Amino acid sequence: MDGCRPLPEDLVVDILLRLPVESLLRFKCVCKHWYALIKSPSFIEKHFHHKNNCARLLVCNLKVAREGHAIVKSVVFSLLPEEIVPGVIPEQKTLLQLPRVADFTCVAGPVDGLFLVQKKFYGDDVCLGLWNPATREFRSLPPAPFEIEYFFSDHDHQFGLGFDLLTQDYKVVWIRVFWDEPGQGVYPRVYACVYSSCNNSWKHLTPEFPSSPTLSAPLDATYLNGVYYWLSRGLDEIYTIRSFDMGSEQFGEMQVPDIPREHWGTLTLRGNSLALLTGDPGQPMTSIYDVWVLEQQGTWSKVLTVQPHIDVHWPRNIWGNDKMVFEIAETSQLVLYDPTTRQVTDLGFQLDLNIAGCWVFNYKESLVPIKRGNKTQGEDHAVEQIEHFFYTIPMDGDPVIL
Repeated sequence: MDGCRPLPEDLVVDILLRLPVESLLRFKCVCKHWYALIKSPSFIEKHFHHKNNCARLLVCNLKVAREGHAIVKSVVFSLLPEEIVPGVIPEQKTLLQLPRVADFTCVAGPVDGLFLVQKKFYGDDVCLGLWNPATREFRSLPPAPFEIEYFFSDHDHQFGLGFDLLTQDYKVVWIRVFWDEPGQGVYPRVYACVYSSCNNSWKHLTPEFPSSPTLSAPLDATYLNGVYYWLSRGLDEIYTIRSFDMGSEQFGEMQVPDIPREHWGTLTLRGNSLALLTGDPGQPMTSIYDVWVLEQQGTWSKVLTVQPHIDVHWPRNIWGNDKMVFEIAETSQLVLYDPTTRQVTDLGFQLDLNIAGCWVFNYKESLVPIKRGNKTQGEDHAVEQIEHFFYTIPMDGDPVIL
């Protein structure tokens, strides 16, 4: 009897594209051909955008506790299922748990499944790292070459993670705003650097911002088609949108929809569109929310108005078919609100009242490697690398001051 005939190549590719990243990482060992296929940029892109790779809610929950004379932080990254049944607390899958870390600050992303994590480093300075939860890769970024004169320690900084479509390079832009000393006038100094993953290096930028730039962190990574966006508000309380093109490495500006000046706003993504969520602060955290979507450059359309009849809350993100994630102020719970059915679903998280340490992301698994030049970091010991990056505190550790 003749041996089994091999499957056609296109059928093999179609089958592999439907599998989760965890399985594909194992199947790289089947043969050299599969190894090369699964690591190829074309396969990685097709897998990320495949219909089977659905966006899921990923929650980063940061808590602070006192243990004897030490103050320690605990961080848990939890992934929720593709389908959340109304009224039923969903099962959580822990992607990463760091029970005793000293200097975790925040996390941003994801872009193509990659996250940018941040920690404090010697006072007001910070260090950054890139992390792919699906491939279990992690690497710290080199220090940014900011050469800053003496200013007040009070300053603002924002990050943007994105992809240079021309050079196929993941980049990080870092913007820092410092203010002059007293008596020198209320004028900010804006500094910026951009990091290249392929080169593993930073370079200086010269941003041209107005006299009072205030950039707000978005609810989700507001990166689309090679450009990252931040919402900015000046001393005149007028909103604009600042942007950074990952390819040209140039900053830009764009107008927002005509919203009342007293309203607050925040940026996020709604599917494959940039979205602006606005609300009325006159109704404390129980507002009517308007969701605006950018249809084309400078043209906005209001697509949704939500008035949730729930306890005092704060919006955390938009997910699925315009469902919204809220944090309930009194109980510190995360809930999912469906504006169509008005159903409220407890997501099963207890947040820390003492710290603003909850991030809710729309997350899709990715095979994207974290590159250093033309090399890829090994996939082993990622948890140990992250623990070392954030300095895990031993049980008998010295006191830590936050």
